[in-house]
Amino acid sequence: MLMLMVALSHTAYAQYTTADRVVAVVGDNIVLQSEVDIQLNQQLHNANPNPIDTEETRCRIFDGLLLDKMFLAQANLDSLTVSQEEIEAELDRRVKYFISIFDGSKEKMEAYYGKSVAEMKEDFTEDIKNQLLSDKMKGKVFTGLKVSPQEVYEFFAKIPKDSIPYFNSELEIGQVIMFPKVTEEEKEVAKKKLEKIKKDIEGGADFSLQAILYSEDPGSASNGGDLGIIERGELVPEFEAVAYRLDPHKMSDIVETPFGYHLILLDEKRGNKLKLRHILIKPKTTLDDLEAVKKRIDSVQHQLVADSMSFREAVNQYSDDENLRMNGGLMTNPKTQSTFFEKSEIDGTLIFTLDRMKVGQYSEVLPFTSMDKTGQERKGYRIIYLKSETKPHKADPSTDYSKIQAAAKQKKQQDELAHWIRLNKGHVFIKIDKSYYGCDVIKKWLSTDNGAVK
Repeated sequence: MLMLMVALSHTAYAQYTTADRVVAVVGDNIVLQSEVDIQLNQQLHNANPNPIDTEETRCRIFDGLLLDKMFLAQANLDSLTVSQEEIEAELDRRVKYFISIFDGSKEKMEAYYGKSVAEMKEDFTEDIKNQLLSDKMKGKVFTGLKVSPQEVYEFFAKIPKDSIPYFNSELEIGQVIMFPKVTEEEKEVAKKKLEKIKKDIEGGADFSLQAILYSEDPGSASNGGDLGIIERGELVPEFEAVAYRLDPHKMSDIVETPFGYHLILLDEKRGNKLKLRHILIKPKTTLDDLEAVKKRIDSVQHQLVADSMSFREAVNQYSDDENLRMNGGLMTNPKTQSTFFEKSEIDGTLIFTLDRMKVGQYSEVLPFTSMDKTGQERKGYRIIYLKSETKPHKADPSTDYSKIQAAAKQKKQQDELAHWIRLNKGHVFIKIDKSYYGCDVIKKWLSTDNGAVK
């Protein structure tokens, strides 16, 4: 869970309750009952309408908070550090995420929480610093941890026969996506609009005001085009190549990227990190452009159905989704990072199409809408390919190796964590409220080497 979400939620929580108490101390760090309650309420809300065991969840959340505090305490003992630049960059990334939740409106987010972005960043700097330190310590604990094929098979062999998991039917789904191509005429219109903005700025107009008025990047326009602190690799190469050549307080010429045309202003350079603002103008597509792409993808669909073109050939030659091309056209399940989906994990409109298909078949051409990286809606078309469909079955390494491997790795991480806690908890003062003594998952925190309870 994002630390900033917890912190923001804690602000809201404080508005309706003054009753709070310390339920654990780990080194110099405390765990508040409100921290547990906030995360519990979020998980109960997310689980609706599926019921969850409230007490078990509460114990698991408390255990996770103890672990975070233990990582932080050990990070301080090991003299781990995070730079101010790392903290500011993380604050910027997370604030941008929350602005996107409020439809890209910084004003809506500030109104909801009753604080400006600057005030939020100031309030949560210490929380972010601690989270980054905790994450660094966690990474140190798990560095180099892997599971070998032998360990995977040994893990599976130890599962009692009556406890082997049962997997639901799963689908592998591919797609070819095509979007309208922007014409040279529309590119020229966008470029001329940005040239006019550039001329106005050079004539004395304020860059931030021009961004608010004209920029078509919803994530930064309302904030005067501010992109925050950027590190190498965070933006497209065409943009970065120009940004890193700018001198502080200088504005670029017009820069073309896959998103459109930009003006870039460098506010500050901090070593290999830049504080940037930009103005984006996007070339537009027309209804005629959309109709043209419909005709092209119809032709591709006919060739696929007639077996005169393979699915991979269609993906490589025609698909406009680069990530799909890298994955052979197969969709990736965001929950598992695999290419398999249970039917309950598939969007309702898509599952209706898939229910009428057999393995190896292609769908008709379907309308498709997605969001680009700037939050702009893109309309196009896609063809769905049903590559495979498994039957409900008990887990088996020959067919479910990746899932069993993930479970084996998780078990190894849990064992490594338990070992790490046993080795290090004697170096850190730990005190836990008696109301949590009944939680099985925290017994590892309660007993010392001689069996006494802290």
